[in-house]
Amino acid sequence: MTGLDAILESIRKDGRENAETITQKARTEADGILEEAKKEAQRRREAILRDAPQQAQDAADRVLSAAQRKKRRMLLSARQEIIRSTLEAAEKSLYELETEEYFTILLRLAADRALPQSGVLVLGEADRKRMPADFPKKLENVLPKGASLTVSDTPSPSVEGGFLLIYGGIEENCTFRALFDAKREALQDIANQILFAG
Repeated sequence: MTGLDAILESIRKDGRENAETITQKARTEADGILEEAKKEAQRRREAILRDAPQQAQDAADRVLSAAQRKKRRMLLSARQEIIRSTLEAAEKSLYELETEEYFTILLRLAADRALPQSGVLVLGEADRKRMPADFPKKLENVLPKGASLTVSDTPSPSVEGGFLLIYGGIEENCTFRALFDAKREALQDIANQILFAG
């Protein structure tokens, strides 16, 4: 199992555990609301029953329907919170990778994003300080034909993870935050399938 597979498995496990905890809490709260709604419906039904049996049934149905809608909204809200926290944990796990694995991911990302021209790769301050000495050479070896990137000696304070690619006056934001933001909807769909499948 590669380090990335282990990270993904850890994210899945943590996400499922978070999902189970939050979903169970939401179900418990929703079930309490539903139970109270049933009691209220029964009280109203008994009061109205003396005068109009049909009115009692209609009132009970309305109360139960409202409680069921509220339960569905609460469960949906809980799911959205689980997915949001799972994506945050996934992004955070990238920053916490060991140096070698972290820079291996940066190499793959640079190889994928590099244009067939000369440019500059700008790291953040923390990454620039911990950059392995052989990173520029490895970068040169993974780039596609015609692409050339020089690692800037000046870090960018705006980069916290990932990097910027600069070609002339054009800057491509390849920070983890920008990449997660760009793929947020697709990642939410994936997280939803992983956490709530079956």
